[in-house]
Amino acid sequence: MEIYYNQTRNRPTVMTLGTFDGVHLGHQHIINLAVKRAKELDYDSSLFTFFPHPLQTISPDKAPKALTSWSQKRNIIQNLGINQLIVQKFDEDFSQMPYQIFIEDYLVKRFKVKEIIVGEDFRCGYRAQGTPAKLKELGKELGFEVQSVPSIKINNQDIGSTYIRNLILDGKVSKVKEQLGRNFSLDCKVVKGDQRGRKLGFPTANLEPLADYVLPPLGVYACRVKLADKIYGGAVHLGVLPTFDKNKFSIEVYILDFNQNIYGQRLELEFVERIRPEERFPTVEGLIDRMKEDVRVTREILSNTDQQLENFNKYYG
Repeated sequence: MEIYYNQTRNRPTVMTLGTFDGVHLGHQHIINLAVKRAKELDYDSSLFTFFPHPLQTISPDKAPKALTSWSQKRNIIQNLGINQLIVQKFDEDFSQMPYQIFIEDYLVKRFKVKEIIVGEDFRCGYRAQGTPAKLKELGKELGFEVQSVPSIKINNQDIGSTYIRNLILDGKVSKVKEQLGRNFSLDCKVVKGDQRGRKLGFPTANLEPLADYVLPPLGVYACRVKLADKIYGGAVHLGVLPTFDKNKFSIEVYILDFNQNIYGQRLELEFVERIRPEERFPTVEGLIDRMKEDVRVTREILSNTDQQLENFNKYYG
C-alpha cells in the first residue's frame, strides 16, 4: 500500500472517503467493496482519510477519544488490500472548503476518481453539505459514479463508533469484537514504573498509550500482549492503586510466563474480558491473594477464548 500526502496520480481510481474512526466492520465492508470494484474495472483502489479527526479542528470539546492510533489504523487498512491511502491534514482552512471544490480539485483532478463508494451517512465539505445525493449530482457533471452503502447490523444493532465507545466505557470489552471484528487494543510504549509489582511477586510492565484512547473503567482485565511478533497472555490493571494510597492513574500489565526487560519497547495491549473492578484491600497480603486469583481467572478466560477461536477456524476458516 502506498501512502500519499497531497500528491497526484495518473491512474483512474475507485475511492472511498471518511474518517474511518476505529475501522470497524461497517467501514471494512465499504473498503472491501471499493477494493472489489477497483479490481473489476482494473483501476486503483484508494482510501481518502483525514488527520486529525475533523472534530478536533471544528469543535475540539466534542472530539471523540480514539479507538485506534494512527499506526493501528494504517495497518488495518493496509491488510484490507487498498492500493493507496491518501491522508489529508484537516485544518481550519480545509474545514472551510465547499464540497464542490474538494471533490473537483482534490479528487477528480489529483486522483482521477471514476467511482466513489461511501456510507449513507457520509458528509464532506463546509458545514457537511456534501451528502451522497449531492455527490451523485456532481458526478454527472464531472464524470464519476457514486455508490451509497447502507449501514449494516450485527445482532440487530447498527455498527457504529459511538456504540463501540459506549461498550468500552461500560467495561463490556468482550462485546466490542462483534463490532470491530477484533478486540479493542491499545498501542503502547513500556515506561518506567515504581516496580511495586515485582516486589509483590507479579512483575508488571507500566504502559503509556500512544493515542488519546477511550478507556474502559478502572479494574482488572484478561488481555493479550503483542510484542515483537509474538503474542502472550496477560492480566492488566487500570487504576490508581488504592491499596497503596496512590492517586496517579496507571496501566500495568502482568505478562504470563514472561521474564524479559522490555523497557522502552512498543507493544499492543488487547482487551479480552473484564475480571473485576478496582478494589482497595486492607492488607498487602489480601491484595497478593487476589492477584493470584486474577491470574488463575485470566488463564481460564484465555484458554476458553483460544478454544472458541480454534473451533471458529475449524468450521469457518
